[in-house]
Amino acid sequence: MKILIEQEGLNATLATVARAVSTKNTIPVLSGVYLSARGGKLTIRATDMELAIEAVTPCQVIAEGEIVLPARYFADLIRRIPYGNIELSVDYHNHVATVRWGRSQYVIHGFAADQFPTLPDVDGASAFTVKQSLLRNLLRQTTFAAGHDESKPWLTGVLFKLREGLLTGTATDGIRIAYAEAAAENPQGHSFSVIIPSRSLSELTRLLTGEEESTVSVAVTANQIFFDLGTVRVISRLLEGQYPDVMRLVPQTYPTEAVLPGAEFMEALERATLITRDGAVKLSFQPDKVTITANTPEVGQVYEELPVSSMTGDPLDIGFNARYLLDFLKVLEEKQFRFQCSGSRNPARLIPADSSQFLYVVLPLITL
Repeated sequence: MKILIEQEGLNATLATVARAVSTKNTIPVLSGVYLSARGGKLTIRATDMELAIEAVTPCQVIAEGEIVLPARYFADLIRRIPYGNIELSVDYHNHVATVRWGRSQYVIHGFAADQFPTLPDVDGASAFTVKQSLLRNLLRQTTFAAGHDESKPWLTGVLFKLREGLLTGTATDGIRIAYAEAAAENPQGHSFSVIIPSRSLSELTRLLTGEEESTVSVAVTANQIFFDLGTVRVISRLLEGQYPDVMRLVPQTYPTEAVLPGAEFMEALERATLITRDGAVKLSFQPDKVTITANTPEVGQVYEELPVSSMTGDPLDIGFNARYLLDFLKVLEEKQFRFQCSGSRNPARLIPADSSQFLYVVLPLITL
């Protein structure tokens, strides 16, 4: 194998793929990145056996071939090389790669390419497409609410459902529920329900663009899901287990509703968390305003007052962990949202003021 490649393109591709490199696995080859040079392209891949990322970048292929190089040394070296062309050649007798540029030369010991896991097959998969911007919003609005309790692994993921032309995502950690929808192109009428690890989706979110015309092709098999972004592919294993029907637990009526400004409310909560060590705040809903109060002994007191655009129902005092409310506000796209309550001890629902494609349900604190 021998190629000529621009430092900038190689560095960017390595940065994309390296996030899937295994840091804990006892299999040495998984600490590396797989490189394959063919047809004027360099394919780079990494996996930790749960998540795999593969990316392609153009290069001049002098001799085709493949090798696995240790990600830590190779990526750090490429990042520190000045802009310009790099020559990468491989000696297969001892699986050594030589990197040359200018008057410099480095030799890196690698692994045989056949030791690296191959990608699973997508034959027979349920396939559909979705705009990258819509999928990105769906992931941003759900992934953060997934749990971290490894004794319930199915709750550490996001439930994906496809029905006709609608893709939905649901995540919960037992305290809050996040649900979002996105339109999908599903000409074959596929229908499925799968649980995807939140870590895999977090990495996918980083790679998705907000461009309106960009799409991603998605394929689902019995235990894998594939996201094809064009020059980048993300493959994740699916989680096993029965995801609970959490949406059935969401109240359908909310006697108290206030329409609030998202940015101002978020700023007020962020200030309040500076004083409240545990994030506990009390919200008081009044016909013309909502107040945020907190009292932390030996630290201080909080009082914030915000106007409401509209208010229906009876006045209400209710407590929350401010950090859970901030998680919703950080991914809110609209300027205003509806804060809906059905009593001080029941879950509250937060939704954009003019959209029903995203909702967030959170349990209150009953000790305030």
